[in-house]
Amino acid sequence: MKNQLENIAQDLEKVEEILSNLLTGSYLESNINDMCLRVVKAGGKRIRPKLAIIAYHALNKKEFYKRALNFAAATELLHTATLVHDDVIDKADCRRGKETLNNTDGNHAAVLAGDYLFTKCFMCLHDVDKPQLYKEVSNTLSALVSGEINQLENQGKIDITIEDYLETIYCKTGALFELTTSGVAILTDSTNEEVTALKEYGKQLGIAFQVADDILDYTSDKDKLGKPVGEDLFDGRITLPLIYALEDPCIDHALLKDAIEHNKLDIVLDCIKKSNAIEKAYEFAINAATKAKDSLKCLKQSEYVQMLCDLADHAVKRDN
Repeated sequence: MKNQLENIAQDLEKVEEILSNLLTGSYLESNINDMCLRVVKAGGKRIRPKLAIIAYHALNKKEFYKRALNFAAATELLHTATLVHDDVIDKADCRRGKETLNNTDGNHAAVLAGDYLFTKCFMCLHDVDKPQLYKEVSNTLSALVSGEINQLENQGKIDITIEDYLETIYCKTGALFELTTSGVAILTDSTNEEVTALKEYGKQLGIAFQVADDILDYTSDKDKLGKPVGEDLFDGRITLPLIYALEDPCIDHALLKDAIEHNKLDIVLDCIKKSNAIEKAYEFAINAATKAKDSLKCLKQSEYVQMLCDLADHAVKRDN
């Protein structure tokens, strides 16, 4: 496993070089490049590039190495672009413990920086002659926009269902994870079975990751999260822990609803703590992680496939 981990680390260093090269060297674009580099270098976990690289190694298609690295960089640029736009929409002033672009440079500049990152994402894919991949990228972008609109429409609605919640988190998180893993299979000429398997893996991993993220919003602290605890509540987002708390017969529903509507975080946290909401949400996330791992059974077992399984487990168990 040590050699495999070293390979992944070296590959991620090359992805960093690609990201830096894409956002440097042009005098005419120096201002926007500087802004984008600040965001790209702001300490992200590089989960999506890491996923893409591990999936590439799991498929054992060595002849597509350069293409896989460029795709890995593209997924990070796409993800970062959506974060920049999300921060504008949410009026966020902090992400990963650092000031957001909309806070330092204003909303107009931040929106343009997000658009610019989208163009750089497609530059990473310019030499890939795969219509199916471009279709998947377009579908992912559509899902990301739909997810943001659904979230805005559901903002402040206390009666949203688990189905509503799942649709939103798939669009906001699962779709990009799905693209990251299945996209590698597409660009390496893998079988339809492998593409389908990695697509399901990415989808379920994204669900597990987002549910765990929503749990942490009520159980972690600002230093670990890099953002204020209870941010979902203040933004009017009803996530799985709150849905389960509102269903718990042991909780005073009128008290909890009033606390949600008036952003009384202490009361909300107390109700969640007294309910079985966190336990049920963890169970939901674990179930999604199990589905993700099960989807990989058609792949030839290797230490890289095991890494993908370990990432599914870690998505649920992480603390930030």
